[in-house]
Amino acid sequence: MLIECTFCKTKAKIPDSKEGAKVKCGNCGKVYVAREPGSKGSKKTSPTPFILGGAAVLGLVFVMVVVNSADEKPPPPPPPAKIEKAPPPVIDRVGYDSALCKVVRDIYESAYVGNAGRLQGQVFLARLADHRRTQPGNESQPAFADMTALQRDDLLNATVDGLIRGAGEQAMAKWRPYDGKVLSEGDSEAEVRIEVAGREGDLQTENRSFDWKLALDKDGKWKAYAWTRYLSPEEKRAAKVSANKEITKVAVEGGVMYQADPRPLPHLDDTPPAVRTQIDGLVEKLLDNNLPAKQRTKVVNELKELGKPALPILLTKMYEIQIVDDRSLGQVTSLHNMLKDITGRDPGFSPLGSGPESEKKRDMAIRSWFAWYLRAGERFENEKKKVGVDALEGLIEPSERDKREIEKAKRGN
Repeated sequence: MLIECTFCKTKAKIPDSKEGAKVKCGNCGKVYVAREPGSKGSKKTSPTPFILGGAAVLGLVFVMVVVNSADEKPPPPPPPAKIEKAPPPVIDRVGYDSALCKVVRDIYESAYVGNAGRLQGQVFLARLADHRRTQPGNESQPAFADMTALQRDDLLNATVDGLIRGAGEQAMAKWRPYDGKVLSEGDSEAEVRIEVAGREGDLQTENRSFDWKLALDKDGKWKAYAWTRYLSPEEKRAAKVSANKEITKVAVEGGVMYQADPRPLPHLDDTPPAVRTQIDGLVEKLLDNNLPAKQRTKVVNELKELGKPALPILLTKMYEIQIVDDRSLGQVTSLHNMLKDITGRDPGFSPLGSGPESEKKRDMAIRSWFAWYLRAGERFENEKKKVGVDALEGLIEPSERDKREIEKAKRGN
């Protein structure tokens, strides 16, 4: 076969069996592997070049890693944690802790500690006087602008005294507020409903709700000018059902009569605070047996003019007074006559007389007054009716069942 020196390109002829062997060039003396010119070599390839090449590649990769590691910057530190700011406090604008509810709560506290001076600054007297004139029966009352300084002082003192020492529910000193909400708020008017419970040790332990009307004075301060008892629809239904259950029919000669147990009665819901104070004062004067005739006539006329709003207080006093002597007998007689004058009704009650029979009729007549009030007092208007001649006003025609009960009662006697 013909071979060619890889260094000087001198060609030479050798046996085919020598292919791949190392030969020495006769021209240049260099040793080379015998190959035919243009041959890529034997199929057998020495692994040495590949091992060396692989080692070189690995070395290059190592160098690159080292270099890159040297150039690589350390990772930046994590950003500082953000400090979350506390959310702003939630301001109660319509609930128990709202500014408007606190105005009323402060009034209850002032009344409870008997701070009359502070209460005077919490009442909007001008608005109170003008609001009072809008209530039924008060049309003749003077407007605030027309009142004298003395009249204004009397009104303010009577109102504050009623809040501290007034009778019935209007004495705010007796109540402890525990919940409430703002019903409405305008630029200069607001209304708040406060829920209260009886103060510890007070007999009035049932909860109540009162609606308070507030107004801004010229100095931008909220003050109260009206407060009334609020009855929910549920309370009204319950009271009506309770009243109906308490009314009974008692067999009497000639028929049956409605009867109900006497009990203290609150002022009517729509009676303004100032009028409530006025009624309480007039009734106390009515019970003064030593009141001069001229003054008594004035008191009677004022109560007759007030009419319906005075009924629950007159009945309450009739319930509270026990006839034990001439003085208490005179007081109950005055109450009875006052009730007749206002309502035009006569339940046959005669405080005069003595003996078991008189006492029995007196008790039945008082119970008849309360039964009438529970049944018809809410619908009653100040229409003067002719006083009945029947000694037992309220007598009703007996049903067949009532007749049987009457006969049974007679046989029992």
